[in-house]
Formats: sequence, structure tokens, C-alpha cells
Amino acid sequence: MKKMTVRISERLLHCFCECSAIYERVEILSLHNMGADVQTKVCRFRLHEGMTIERVRHWLVRDITILQHEGRDYTCIMKGKMPEEINRFIRQYDLKPEYPIIIENGTCTLSLIGSPDELHTIVNAAKEKGWALEVIAVTDYNPHVSGVLTILTGKQREILTGAYRNGYFDHPRKIDAGKLAEKMGMHKTTLLEHVHKAEKRLIGHILEQAG
Repeated sequence: MKKMTVRISERLLHCFCECSAIYERVEILSLHNMGADVQTKVCRFRLHEGMTIERVRHWLVRDITILQHEGRDYTCIMKGKMPEEINRFIRQYDLKPEYPIIIENGTCTLSLIGSPDELHTIVNAAKEKGWALEVIAVTDYNPHVSGVLTILTGKQREILTGAYRNGYFDHPRKIDAGKLAEKMGMHKTTLLEHVHKAEKRLIGHILEQAG
């Protein structure tokens, strides 16, 4: 089995234009009843400055239950519908996503699990529809490793992966924190905070599993 990570452009996400004006970042942590008329998903999101949770209740969302709230950050159970064009695609190809699915800066980034033939078929079908789908990476799928990574937030995974690929964890380091932060478009303090929190979560999880 393979894991294919793709980035979908704003053209496919035209139906979420109103959402992008409300959310700064959305992480879909789980999605139930895929392909059904009404779906239930657990989301973690950050609202834009000045936005309120009431603005989230647009036509795609029928019900929201707030699980956690701090400042502009929310974790919620949401019930709503998916645009029909996307719904048909999900049903036709029986998509198997790995969570979280991240919507940010006008793009949606997600990973799909399947055989090489299945993933190849999905990419070709998306291209035939004229969807701007960019394949970022294709790797072997290891459910045990993937399960460990689910304890991290999407941002922590993104930064930890970027740090590893750029040689931040090599000895000696191929890149320092300042240059890595600049490359990833953030402040050095912010990057180090995410790295340290991710390391603590991973180490804690491994020690708990070891008993």
C-alpha cells in the first residue's frame, strides 16, 4: 500500500470561498459517513481576527458542538454537507483519506491510502475533471508510524517533517533554526516552540506505549 499526499487548489474549493474568509486554518481530524448527504466531522480550526463562531453556521454546516475553545481556536463536532461534485467523486473512487485534512491559504492538503493503481486512477480522474491536483509525495504506507503521527497537530507534523528533510536533526546540523524558520515562512521562536512541543508529544507517547 502507498500513501499519496496531494494539494488541491482553490479552483476546486470555490464552494469554500465563504469559509476561507472565516477560517485562517482548518484541520479535519475525522470524517464520518463519507459520500452521504449529511456528514459528521471533527474539526480543529482558527478563526480570522474579528470573526465569531456564529459566522461558521453557513450553508455547509447544519449543527456545531464546541468541544474546546481558546481564543480564536476551536475544536468542534460539525454536521453538514459536502458539495455534490466532490461527494460523487468520493463515492465513485471510495477514497481512503488519512487525517488530518488541512485547509489553509486557499488550498487543501490531504493524504490518500491505496494501491499504486488505485492512486494512479484517482490522479487521472481528477485531471480529467480539470481539477488542479498537485502530488506532493508518494511513500510506503506504514499504519503504525502513521498512527503515532496522529498525536501531533497538522502544523507540528508539517514543521517536524520540514525540519527533518532540511537536515535540522542531522549531526552536525545542515540548517540552523533561524534559516529553517525563514525557509518555512515563520519566526524562529514560533518554529522552535512547535518543534519542542512535537518532540515532547512523540517522546511521551512512545514512553506510555512502552509501559
